[in-house]
Amino acid sequence: MVYPFVMWLSRTKSSYSAKQSLEAMYLQALLSLGYFGFGTKFGEDRVLLVFSYVLMAFLHVIFLGIAIYRTTIGKPHHYPFSFFPLLFSSHQTKENWNELKKKFEDKVEFSEYKSQMEKLDTYRLSTEKDSKSLTDVGLQGLCNEYLHSLSDLRVKLAEDPLAYRKAKQFLNYFPETVSKILNQYIRVNQNTNTPEADKRKSELNSLLSEVIKTTEQVRNKLKADETLNLDVEITAMKKNIEFGGY
Repeated sequence: MVYPFVMWLSRTKSSYSAKQSLEAMYLQALLSLGYFGFGTKFGEDRVLLVFSYVLMAFLHVIFLGIAIYRTTIGKPHHYPFSFFPLLFSSHQTKENWNELKKKFEDKVEFSEYKSQMEKLDTYRLSTEKDSKSLTDVGLQGLCNEYLHSLSDLRVKLAEDPLAYRKAKQFLNYFPETVSKILNQYIRVNQNTNTPEADKRKSELNSLLSEVIKTTEQVRNKLKADETLNLDVEITAMKKNIEFGGY
């Protein structure tokens, strides 16, 4: 427990490593409590005491292995019943919005951007939840592909908030409509074996494929605009140097 505590003290409190250090301390405290509890409960029964200690050691290895894997690939990891996500989520969200707000000159436009992103997150989570209820593997795969593209677009819009202007038409219509169609399909069509149900499934399959293409096109357009801006800046700077503009 000492090492994670030192790591936490030496890092910025909002940093990734500091938060993971807190999770490590939480695990150590949980295990210590477990060892103490089992030791007190089964102190007079050697067999149960040894079994409980072996169980705690096994759980420790499993939890630690999962944590090492997730942190190695850069993902946040939380142990069972950890209260840290709730503790930091609201503060972090507020902090992120404040940072993004600085990139907007118009407060009304920032409010619109924030509203669009919150709606996008809501519909994305709704679609993700509904996709898990699908019994057709093909449809579930398409939903996952769509969600992946949507997440990439969300990341891009967080990195470059002003780019949302170019994706406004897509954001106003596609995420909400796809979420509603999928939800309605599950309620009406999922467990029905009729020619009409097969037709709807085929139509939804085709629709999701087209939506994935559209989402990719929007994302690629934002990236293409960014590349174009870079090329223009490089060309302009070369011309400036060429004509002695320094």
